[in-house]
Amino acid sequence: MLAFLFEKRKCGVKKHNLDLSTISTILYSEDHEQVSLPVCDHYAGRPKYFEKALQIRSEIGACFDITLDLEDGAEVGQVTEIASWAARSLLDFSTRYGFETRRPGVRLHPVQDPAFDLELPIVLKAGIPLPAYLMLPKAENLDDVRCAMARVREQCAKVGAEHPPLHVLIETHGALADVQAIAGLEDVESLSFGIMDFISSHRSAIPKSALNSPGQFENPLVRRAKLEISAACHRFGKVPSHNVTRSIRQPEMAAEDAHRAKRDFGFTRMWSIHPDQIVHIVSAMLPTDSELEEAILVLTEAEQANWGPIQVKGELHDRASYRYYFEVMKARTLRK
Repeated sequence: MLAFLFEKRKCGVKKHNLDLSTISTILYSEDHEQVSLPVCDHYAGRPKYFEKALQIRSEIGACFDITLDLEDGAEVGQVTEIASWAARSLLDFSTRYGFETRRPGVRLHPVQDPAFDLELPIVLKAGIPLPAYLMLPKAENLDDVRCAMARVREQCAKVGAEHPPLHVLIETHGALADVQAIAGLEDVESLSFGIMDFISSHRSAIPKSALNSPGQFENPLVRRAKLEISAACHRFGKVPSHNVTRSIRQPEMAAEDAHRAKRDFGFTRMWSIHPDQIVHIVSAMLPTDSELEEAILVLTEAEQANWGPIQVKGELHDRASYRYYFEVMKARTLRK
């Protein structure tokens, strides 16, 4: 069933003779730093949900991230227990898949919450493989993000480890006001939109209909937030991650939301909150087979023309479009 939904795509690039590394050097002669992440970020706050995600990973490949959720997706009042579960899961994951394999991320509590300082030394401690990233929720402003970065760096220094990158949830008025500055921080590699907290912070000024589709793409205040987050990420070479689809009984709706988030708002990654949503989001976010075939055709012709202007099917192409097609191919590269 998963293979059918996934259109028999394993997130990999079809066979071709193109050397993507060489092409990148040719097309991006200037300083080109662009974060590249899997297109789906699945959140799991319980062991059974984590295991289900790992089962899906074995079926469709390592083309989505898994985030161990210590905050909203976890039970209340068990901070140290859940953080200890996350630490054990990071170790078990590396033992099972290898220590060079990309590990899950971890979603912490807000930096203002006392739980942040309780869970940080549990998750970031000697003998435990570092998470791929740390997700910071409910930052009120730029200062909160800087504070979290400093505490993460301090804890990692204690155990002699490199600090993992930070992902930041933009879901407050202050964080949205500082979104350009937050995206520009070196330690930050992705910004996510927290639609539920963002809407609730408006104290019913944004209607409930904006929590779901099509309202979430039509309400002006929500549209503005999504566009500002996406634009800030693209300016600084970071990854914009779209908010959740709340309808878990109709997982195909996650695909529809992912498609529109990518097409109309420039998001290149999206949250999943139920295992059944994963394959739909990945399939919708990845370039289609026809898009991949077109990219291979154009880049092959461009390589033969020594990267000068060419015509393909009556359309002009030069280095600007070559960069576009290069990114299409890169998006279909399997991450391990």
